[in-house]
Amino acid sequence: MRNKVNRGLNTDEIAEPGTFAVAAAVAAFNEGGEWLDALREYIYGNKTRVRAFVTKELPDVCLVHSEATYLLWLDCKKFAKHRAKELADFIREETGLYLSAGNQYGLGGDSFLRLNVACPRIVLEDGLERLKKGILNYRNKV
Repeated sequence: MRNKVNRGLNTDEIAEPGTFAVAAAVAAFNEGGEWLDALREYIYGNKTRVRAFVTKELPDVCLVHSEATYLLWLDCKKFAKHRAKELADFIREETGLYLSAGNQYGLGGDSFLRLNVACPRIVLEDGLERLKKGILNYRNKV
């Protein structure tokens, strides 16, 4: 049994650092501050853009304020109460945009979608337009 568990944890050696992993981790910790600051600023800019877009284009969606992550929660209960999976699936089928249905994180998320904003701004803009199209089409359907 121990061998099976150990093998499961170490499949493809993912549980152990590779040849360069330790050196890369040390370098990132010691010399990555400037890059990390720039990344944080960029993600903050993406979050600000999403907030402005949702406020203007999707007033029935409530963006949940977030300070500590690149994942944003979109509260869609005004038009999709308890139907997060249905909404996420519909948007994916209609537009190709993949969002996480909040109910996969627990019962409290059954009216929420989760959006990842850790991406280039051009990708974010495309995603926002797809989100708008998907939500508008969903609202017209129901």
